[in-house]
Amino acid sequence: MTSLLTSLWHETRGRFDRLPVWLPGARMELGDVGVFDDGGWVKHTTLDALGIPFTPDLPGVPTGYDYASHDGAQVSTWLAADGDPTVSGIAHGNAGLRIRFSRAGAFVLRADEVTVQSLANLAEVDRRILARHRAGKWERGWVLVSEVARGGPAITVVSGSSDGEAFVDLGVTAAAAGQPLAAAGAGIALGTRRGLAGYFVSPTETTLLWRGRCVRDPWWSPKASMSDRGDQIHAELVADDMGLQVVEIEHLEDIPTDIAP
Repeated sequence: MTSLLTSLWHETRGRFDRLPVWLPGARMELGDVGVFDDGGWVKHTTLDALGIPFTPDLPGVPTGYDYASHDGAQVSTWLAADGDPTVSGIAHGNAGLRIRFSRAGAFVLRADEVTVQSLANLAEVDRRILARHRAGKWERGWVLVSEVARGGPAITVVSGSSDGEAFVDLGVTAAAAGQPLAAAGAGIALGTRRGLAGYFVSPTETTLLWRGRCVRDPWWSPKASMSDRGDQIHAELVADDMGLQVVEIEHLEDIPTDIAP
């Protein structure tokens, strides 16, 4: 699962400049603080609970996401009338999507009305995180959710094999099949599926992508300092005279935790 998740993170970061929510559908909010274990994201606390004040920036302009891995996912319209509804799990007369995969880690992400919101006072938050770390009040592996991309209705499907497949019932008739996901509303649902590593279908707004930050402590890991990785690091980097750094997470291996490869 670690290699699959690593592949997913790299592709999502490259396409959206953000990270995927894992498992799909996990609740992640701006200002959350948590860790990654073998099951994915686990929330531990929040900036509010830690006494670290933060200011959310104004949400960005709503946009739609429509992405399928170009080398491993194929999406086509499926009409239940075209075949046996028991095969697809799509109600008779409804329109849907058929998603077929040719590799593990390939994924499909579709969502309407996606807005991005981040922390407006990030530099001050970083300084307070370092202060808590020096006082022994910031745990190893803690990750701060510093930005979220939220939208809906939304579909996220990730393949766990080279022949994964899923059907999505849009909950609308064929005449509305070409409309945005918002036309499906509460009727959207996942039908028949096999070979999936994770999936999430929601008629309401949910967190789809995120950015996060963590403390890089040279005493925690024998790996090279983040500052030694040159062009791989694009985020603002806050450091103190103990060598501690608050950095933006780009890949799983950036997180000081056992799940990293």
